[in-house]
Amino acid sequence: MGSWAGAGGCLLLSVATSTLILLTRPPGSWGARIIGGHEVAPHSRPYMASLRFQGQHHCGGFLLRARWVVSAAHCIKDRDPLAGLVVLGAHDLRVAETTQQVFSIQDAFTHPDYQPSTHANDICLLKLNVSAALGGAVGLLKLPRRGARPPKAGAWCQVNGWGAVSDFQDLPPGLMEAKVRVLGSDTCNNSWSGRLRPAMLCARSGDSRRRGFCSADSGGPLVCGSRAHGLVSFSGLWCGDPKYPDVYTQVSAFVTWIWGVIQQ
Repeated sequence: MGSWAGAGGCLLLSVATSTLILLTRPPGSWGARIIGGHEVAPHSRPYMASLRFQGQHHCGGFLLRARWVVSAAHCIKDRDPLAGLVVLGAHDLRVAETTQQVFSIQDAFTHPDYQPSTHANDICLLKLNVSAALGGAVGLLKLPRRGARPPKAGAWCQVNGWGAVSDFQDLPPGLMEAKVRVLGSDTCNNSWSGRLRPAMLCARSGDSRRRGFCSADSGGPLVCGSRAHGLVSFSGLWCGDPKYPDVYTQVSAFVTWIWGVIQQ
Protein backbone atom coordinates (compact mmCIF):
# COMPACT_ATOMS: atom_id res chain seq x y z
CA MET A 1 0.00 0.00 0.00
CA GLY A 2 1.16 3.42 0.67
CA SER A 3 -0.49 6.41 -0.63
CA TRP A 4 -3.85 6.24 -2.46
CA ALA A 5 -1.13 3.84 -3.04
CA GLY A 6 -0.31 0.18 -3.00
CA ALA A 7 -3.88 0.44 -3.70
CA GLY A 8 -3.87 -1.14 -7.07
CA GLY A 9 -0.98 1.12 -7.73
CA CYS A 10 -2.50 4.61 -7.59
CA LEU A 11 -0.67 7.39 -5.81
CA LEU A 12 -2.80 10.24 -4.55
CA LEU A 13 -1.10 13.62 -4.49
CA SER A 14 -2.40 16.83 -2.99
CA VAL A 15 -1.14 20.00 -4.67
CA ALA A 16 -1.38 23.64 -3.71
CA THR A 17 -4.65 24.18 -5.52
CA SER A 18 -6.19 21.26 -3.62
CA THR A 19 -6.46 19.48 -6.94
CA LEU A 20 -6.06 15.73 -6.78
CA ILE A 21 -3.69 14.15 -9.28
CA LEU A 22 -3.44 10.43 -9.84
CA LEU A 23 -0.19 8.87 -10.93
CA THR A 24 0.41 5.21 -11.63
CA ARG A 25 2.88 3.29 -9.48
CA PRO A 26 3.35 -0.44 -8.97
CA PRO A 27 1.69 -1.74 -5.77
CA GLY A 28 3.97 -1.43 -2.79
CA SER A 29 6.50 0.53 -4.82
CA TRP A 30 6.98 3.20 -2.16
CA GLY A 31 9.47 1.91 0.38
CA ALA A 32 7.93 2.56 3.74
CA ARG A 33 7.02 1.00 7.04
CA ILE A 34 4.60 1.08 9.88
CA ILE A 35 5.08 4.74 10.78
CA GLY A 36 5.66 5.79 14.38
CA GLY A 37 5.38 2.23 15.63
CA HIS A 38 7.56 -0.39 17.27
CA GLU A 39 8.66 -3.99 16.81
CA VAL A 40 6.42 -6.45 18.63
CA ALA A 41 7.53 -9.48 20.62
CA PRO A 42 8.17 -12.38 18.23
CA HIS A 43 5.01 -14.35 17.40
CA SER A 44 2.84 -12.26 19.70
CA ARG A 45 0.53 -11.61 16.72
CA PRO A 46 0.25 -15.23 15.48
CA TYR A 47 -2.56 -14.44 13.06
CA MET A 48 -0.36 -12.32 10.80
CA ALA A 49 0.25 -13.58 7.26
CA SER A 50 2.79 -12.46 4.65
CA LEU A 51 1.71 -12.65 1.01
CA ARG A 52 4.72 -13.10 -1.29
CA PHE A 53 5.27 -12.90 -5.01
CA GLN A 54 8.55 -13.86 -6.66
CA GLY A 55 10.06 -14.44 -3.24
CA GLN A 56 9.34 -10.93 -1.95
CA HIS A 57 6.91 -9.80 0.73
CA HIS A 58 4.11 -7.94 -1.03
CA CYS A 59 1.19 -7.57 1.38
CA GLY A 60 -0.11 -8.60 4.75
CA GLY A 61 -3.24 -10.44 5.81
CA PHE A 62 -4.58 -12.45 8.70
CA LEU A 63 -5.46 -16.09 9.30
CA LEU A 64 -9.19 -16.54 9.86
CA ARG A 65 -9.43 -20.32 9.55
CA ALA A 66 -6.73 -22.95 9.16
CA ARG A 67 -7.02 -22.74 5.35
CA TRP A 68 -8.28 -19.18 4.93
CA VAL A 69 -6.46 -15.85 4.91
CA VAL A 70 -8.18 -12.47 4.64
CA SER A 71 -6.36 -9.69 2.77
CA ALA A 72 -7.03 -6.65 0.56
CA ALA A 73 -8.30 -7.08 -2.99
CA HIS A 74 -5.75 -4.62 -4.38
CA CYS A 75 -2.98 -6.97 -3.23
CA ILE A 76 -3.85 -9.42 -6.00
CA LYS A 77 -5.04 -6.93 -8.61
CA ASP A 78 -3.19 -7.49 -11.92
CA ARG A 79 -1.43 -10.52 -10.45
CA ASP A 80 -2.03 -14.24 -10.63
CA PRO A 81 -2.83 -15.03 -7.00
CA LEU A 82 -2.08 -18.71 -7.58
CA ALA A 83 1.53 -17.72 -8.26
CA GLY A 84 1.84 -16.29 -4.76
CA LEU A 85 2.83 -17.86 -1.47
CA VAL A 86 1.49 -17.25 2.03
CA VAL A 87 3.88 -17.38 4.99
CA LEU A 88 2.55 -17.87 8.51
CA GLY A 89 4.40 -18.01 11.82
CA ALA A 90 6.90 -15.35 10.78
CA HIS A 91 8.49 -12.52 12.73
CA ASP A 92 11.69 -11.71 10.82
CA LEU A 93 11.04 -12.22 7.11
CA ARG A 94 14.76 -12.04 6.35
CA VAL A 95 15.42 -15.48 7.80
CA ALA A 96 13.83 -18.92 7.48
CA GLU A 97 12.55 -19.24 11.05
CA THR A 98 11.65 -22.72 12.24
CA THR A 99 8.20 -21.43 13.16
CA GLN A 100 7.38 -20.41 9.60
CA GLN A 101 4.86 -22.34 7.53
CA VAL A 102 4.74 -21.70 3.79
CA PHE A 103 1.69 -22.38 1.63
CA SER A 104 0.70 -22.07 -1.97
CA ILE A 105 -2.67 -20.54 -2.80
CA GLN A 106 -5.30 -22.97 -4.04
CA ASP A 107 -7.95 -20.35 -4.78
CA ALA A 108 -8.59 -16.63 -4.40
CA PHE A 109 -11.86 -14.74 -4.07
CA THR A 110 -12.02 -10.99 -4.67
CA HIS A 111 -15.19 -9.27 -3.55
CA PRO A 112 -17.48 -9.09 -6.60
CA ASP A 113 -18.06 -5.36 -6.11
CA TYR A 114 -14.42 -4.38 -5.67
CA GLN A 115 -13.75 -1.09 -7.47
CA PRO A 116 -10.02 -0.38 -7.97
CA SER A 117 -10.62 3.27 -8.90
CA THR A 118 -12.31 4.10 -5.59
CA HIS A 119 -10.98 1.26 -3.40
CA ALA A 120 -14.55 0.31 -2.51
CA ASN A 121 -14.98 -3.25 -1.20
CA ASP A 122 -11.20 -3.76 -1.02
CA ILE A 123 -11.18 -7.27 0.40
CA CYS A 124 -10.27 -10.77 -0.74
CA LEU A 125 -10.04 -14.31 0.62
CA LEU A 126 -7.14 -16.66 -0.05
CA LYS A 127 -7.62 -20.41 0.31
CA LEU A 128 -4.41 -22.22 1.22
CA ASN A 129 -3.44 -25.50 -0.41
CA VAL A 130 -3.47 -27.28 2.97
CA SER A 131 -4.50 -26.38 6.51
CA ALA A 132 -2.07 -24.52 8.73
CA ALA A 133 -0.83 -26.24 11.87
CA LEU A 134 -2.11 -24.01 14.66
CA GLY A 135 0.09 -23.45 17.70
CA GLY A 136 2.04 -20.81 19.57
CA ALA A 137 3.35 -19.06 16.45
CA VAL A 138 0.34 -19.56 14.18
CA GLY A 139 -3.16 -18.67 15.33
CA LEU A 140 -6.50 -17.28 14.25
CA LEU A 141 -7.99 -13.80 14.45
CA LYS A 142 -11.73 -13.34 14.88
CA LEU A 143 -14.05 -11.31 12.68
CA PRO A 144 -16.50 -8.81 14.14
CA ARG A 145 -19.83 -10.36 15.02
CA ARG A 146 -22.53 -10.33 12.35
CA GLY A 147 -24.25 -6.97 12.35
CA ALA A 148 -21.56 -5.38 14.53
CA ARG A 149 -21.04 -1.65 14.22
CA PRO A 150 -17.56 -0.31 13.48
CA PRO A 151 -15.55 0.87 16.48
CA LYS A 152 -16.62 4.24 17.81
CA ALA A 153 -14.62 7.36 17.04
CA GLY A 154 -11.82 7.69 19.55
CA ALA A 155 -11.36 3.95 20.08
CA TRP A 156 -7.75 2.75 20.18
CA CYS A 157 -6.70 -0.03 17.80
CA GLN A 158 -3.47 -1.50 16.46
CA VAL A 159 -2.17 -2.10 12.94
CA ASN A 160 0.69 -4.47 12.07
CA GLY A 161 2.88 -5.03 9.06
CA TRP A 162 6.22 -5.81 7.48
CA GLY A 163 6.43 -2.74 5.27
CA ALA A 164 9.99 -1.84 4.26
CA VAL A 165 11.92 0.67 6.38
CA SER A 166 13.57 2.71 3.61
CA ASP A 167 13.22 3.79 0.01
CA PHE A 168 15.59 0.93 -0.80
CA GLN A 169 12.95 -1.60 0.32
CA ASP A 170 14.97 -2.74 3.35
CA LEU A 171 12.88 -4.99 5.55
CA PRO A 172 12.18 -4.12 9.18
CA PRO A 173 13.87 -6.17 11.93
CA GLY A 174 10.56 -7.94 12.56
CA LEU A 175 6.82 -7.44 12.62
CA MET A 176 5.96 -3.83 13.40
CA GLU A 177 2.94 -2.32 15.12
CA ALA A 178 1.43 1.13 15.54
CA LYS A 179 -1.31 2.17 17.92
CA VAL A 180 -3.90 4.36 16.19
CA ARG A 181 -7.22 5.97 17.00
CA VAL A 182 -10.47 5.51 15.08
CA LEU A 183 -11.69 8.68 13.38
CA GLY A 184 -15.33 9.62 12.80
CA SER A 185 -16.45 8.93 9.24
CA ASP A 186 -17.66 12.50 8.60
CA THR A 187 -14.38 14.01 9.79
CA CYS A 188 -12.39 11.55 7.70
CA ASN A 189 -14.52 12.11 4.61
CA ASN A 190 -14.01 15.86 4.91
CA SER A 191 -10.25 15.29 4.96
CA TRP A 192 -10.56 13.20 1.80
CA SER A 193 -12.86 15.74 0.06
CA GLY A 194 -15.79 13.33 0.03
CA ARG A 195 -13.94 10.48 -1.68
CA LEU A 196 -14.74 7.84 0.93
CA ARG A 197 -17.20 5.12 0.07
CA PRO A 198 -19.46 3.03 2.33
CA ALA A 199 -17.76 0.29 4.34
CA MET A 200 -14.57 2.29 4.85
CA LEU A 201 -13.06 2.95 8.28
CA CYS A 202 -10.50 5.61 9.18
CA ALA A 203 -7.81 5.87 11.84
CA ARG A 204 -4.84 8.11 12.61
CA SER A 205 -2.47 8.92 15.43
CA GLY A 206 -4.10 10.30 18.54
CA ASP A 207 -1.55 13.12 18.70
CA SER A 208 0.57 15.27 16.39
CA ARG A 209 2.97 12.44 15.50
CA ARG A 210 2.92 10.63 12.18
CA ARG A 211 1.69 7.14 12.95
CA GLY A 212 0.03 4.50 10.80
CA PHE A 213 0.65 2.18 7.87
CA CYS A 214 2.43 2.41 4.55
CA SER A 215 3.18 0.48 1.35
CA ALA A 216 3.73 -3.23 1.96
CA ASP A 217 1.47 -3.14 5.01
CA SER A 218 -1.55 -3.49 2.68
CA GLY A 219 -4.08 -6.15 3.61
CA GLY A 220 -2.99 -6.34 7.23
CA PRO A 221 -5.63 -6.12 9.96
CA LEU A 222 -6.68 -3.21 12.11
CA VAL A 223 -7.31 -4.97 15.42
CA CYS A 224 -9.67 -3.36 17.90
CA GLY A 225 -10.07 -5.36 21.07
CA SER A 226 -9.56 -8.92 19.89
CA ARG A 227 -11.18 -8.70 16.45
CA ALA A 228 -10.20 -7.58 12.96
CA HIS A 229 -12.28 -4.49 12.28
CA GLY A 230 -10.27 -3.15 9.35
CA LEU A 231 -7.95 -4.08 6.48
CA VAL A 232 -5.19 -1.73 5.35
CA SER A 233 -6.42 -0.14 2.11
CA PHE A 234 -4.99 3.32 1.27
CA SER A 235 -3.53 6.52 2.73
CA GLY A 236 -2.14 9.87 1.67
CA LEU A 237 1.14 10.61 -0.08
CA TRP A 238 3.00 10.85 3.24
CA CYS A 239 2.37 7.78 5.31
CA GLY A 240 0.83 8.55 8.68
CA ASP A 241 -0.05 12.11 7.62
CA PRO A 242 -2.85 13.33 9.94
CA LYS A 243 -4.17 15.56 7.11
CA TYR A 244 -5.08 12.45 5.11
CA PRO A 245 -6.15 9.80 7.63
CA ASP A 246 -5.40 6.15 6.88
CA VAL A 247 -8.34 4.34 5.32
CA TYR A 248 -9.24 0.72 6.00
CA THR A 249 -11.82 -1.64 4.60
CA GLN A 250 -14.53 -1.97 7.27
CA VAL A 251 -14.52 -5.71 7.87
CA SER A 252 -17.84 -5.82 9.73
CA ALA A 253 -19.63 -4.94 6.47
CA PHE A 254 -18.32 -8.12 4.82
CA VAL A 255 -18.84 -10.78 7.49
CA THR A 256 -21.79 -12.37 5.66
CA TRP A 257 -19.87 -12.43 2.36
CA ILE A 258 -16.77 -13.94 4.02
CA TRP A 259 -18.65 -16.80 5.67
CA GLY A 260 -20.62 -17.36 2.49
CA VAL A 261 -17.43 -17.91 0.48
CA ILE A 262 -15.86 -20.15 3.12
CA GLN A 263 -18.97 -22.29 3.44
CA GLN A 264 -19.44 -22.77 -0.32
